[in-house]
Amino acid sequence: MTERTSQHDEHCLPTDVVSARAADRAVKKVFAILGVDVDRPESVEEFRADLRFGRKLRKIADHGTLAFIGVVAAALAAAVWAGIVSNISGGK
Repeated sequence: MTERTSQHDEHCLPTDVVSARAADRAVKKVFAILGVDVDRPESVEEFRADLRFGRKLRKIADHGTLAFIGVVAAALAAAVWAGIVSNISGGK
């Protein structure tokens, strides 16, 4: 089959087949840019593991921020309480 014949055959394909091929090529290109070979399952699984690790780090960071805000709020409440007690007892 010549190159001209294969090009002609591709133009005669149904639009859903052509669009599916274009989508497959686009997806492969995007993942190749990200360093993932979608034809190798171990490469895809490594990418998925990296995404899961990133999610875990984000959740840990969110909890850390919440814990920091809680500590600051507790310290502020303790300082206010100490000031109130100090004023009530006359600074003794």
